[in-house]
Amino acid sequence: MVIIVHSAESKGSIAANIGGLDYSYYFVLKKYRPVLEKFAFVIEVRNPASEVDAIYQNCQARGEPCLFLSFTPPFKTTMDLQCPTISVFAWEYLMLPTDVWGGDPRNDWRNVFRRQGRTITHSSFAVRSVQLAMGKDFPVWSIPAPVWDDYAKLYREEKTSARSDGVDLTLDVNFIDFKGCSAVTTIQDDKTGFVEQRSSSSAHGKKACLHLEGIIYTTVFNPNDGRKNWMDLLWGFCWAFREVEDVTLVMKLAYYDYETVRGLIIREIKKLAPFKCRVVALHGFLDDDSYAKLIRESTYVVNTAHGEGQCLPLMEYMSAGKPAVAPAHTAMEDYVNSDNAFVVKSSMEWIHWPHDPRCALRTFRYRINWESLYHAYQESYTVAKNDPNRYLRMSRCAVESLKMYCSKAVAEERLKMVFQVCGMFDEGWLISKCRKTWRKTAGLRQLLQGKSTHLFVQTRSFLTKFLEV
Repeated sequence: MVIIVHSAESKGSIAANIGGLDYSYYFVLKKYRPVLEKFAFVIEVRNPASEVDAIYQNCQARGEPCLFLSFTPPFKTTMDLQCPTISVFAWEYLMLPTDVWGGDPRNDWRNVFRRQGRTITHSSFAVRSVQLAMGKDFPVWSIPAPVWDDYAKLYREEKTSARSDGVDLTLDVNFIDFKGCSAVTTIQDDKTGFVEQRSSSSAHGKKACLHLEGIIYTTVFNPNDGRKNWMDLLWGFCWAFREVEDVTLVMKLAYYDYETVRGLIIREIKKLAPFKCRVVALHGFLDDDSYAKLIRESTYVVNTAHGEGQCLPLMEYMSAGKPAVAPAHTAMEDYVNSDNAFVVKSSMEWIHWPHDPRCALRTFRYRINWESLYHAYQESYTVAKNDPNRYLRMSRCAVESLKMYCSKAVAEERLKMVFQVCGMFDEGWLISKCRKTWRKTAGLRQLLQGKSTHLFVQTRSFLTKFLEV
């Protein structure tokens, strides 16, 4: 079986386009790929219109099943291909786009789904949105990006603590460090009150060092994405902890242009002075070791979005045992609850689809209850300081909840259902193909047996068990 995959970004382009349109689809594809490779030979294409059908026709000539998974919003999915196609998309609004504008029928997503006959999304909420538009019998599956297995490795129950004793992060990124602001000022007339480190200013390849300790709240977001509602997150933090010195908010900014977001962040933080808590804004790529350190030393992960298609950073931190301060709406309703998070209340408000140039009010998002956020910050701090047993329980529950939501095992079982419905996956066909491969490699097996009896015996034992019917 061959699975063709596509996202707008690639390994070569993603660093320059972090925070751009649909950039997160690349990371979803990256997490899906190892699971897909358990079922099929995976081919990634850059231009679906010119590449997909050529691969499909080749597979047809060999009698091999072939399917195209487009990790793109439905209205950006290449249509009218011969190859069976499925959009794999994220969605966080109550109603799907059902209007046509700009002369493109794909803007009415129902046209796309009717053409494809099925779709994949990442949450129960999005499944309900699809079925609201298409009917309850329409084939749609919730398959979140399988991130749990990679991040659960960072969880060690015996080492779980709500307070960081101190960690030094060696970084090749830009960061702005506010260790409390004593007065309200403007960027123009006062550049004091914070420490700024630019990666380009590190001479002779030396990297900057950032020391973090105490109770650490971490959030990852794109400041240019209004859906993330990060100003509520920041305002609530600085107000809740305006007299508290041992608490830090780390904001990892996911946007490619530092100069664009720098002014936004400084301007908002300066409005909130005076406060004694610490706020650190990181901008740039963190290597795997630094990111893992930041996760391990964090006390909580924070989200105040108006809606989430799944929210990879929140899933990563919770998979590693970090309780959340977050609402339980949209995709988050599948894994955020009072056992693993300090749940922030929210309510619906009317809004337009994010890509509709008319800004016509057609759907709903969620408005955060700011007072609830403020109290969630305060309660979470009290637990971190005074109730280690509750913190430990919440941490353990976060790991278990995310295992049920976004593990590789969950993704594998649901993808198997998709392939079976599509007529692509048949265990008998897979076993037959493996047996044919076994027969075709008889000469190689003989060679291996002559040169390495141990290797041959191991290989034969494994394949014999795998091919048992």
